[in-house]
Amino acid sequence: MIIYVIFGMLAAFLLGYILGKHHGWEKGYQEAAATLPLELRRQSLEEGKCIICAECQAKTSNHENFSTDLNTL
Repeated sequence: MIIYVIFGMLAAFLLGYILGKHHGWEKGYQEAAATLPLELRRQSLEEGKCIICAECQAKTSNHENFSTDLNTL
């Protein structure tokens, strides 16, 4: 009889562990999805260049970026 109690407690512990781990993974992905764009933006501003196109922000101003974009069309 006591063996059933031990197995029941072990099963309950294992189920709780699995559910908690799954919940933690979901929360981790949600947090990463929320902070990743901000982290990339911060890194881009600190380095002074665009991560996507690797264009240096110190060389060109915003007005020059718009005119070069229009010239490529």
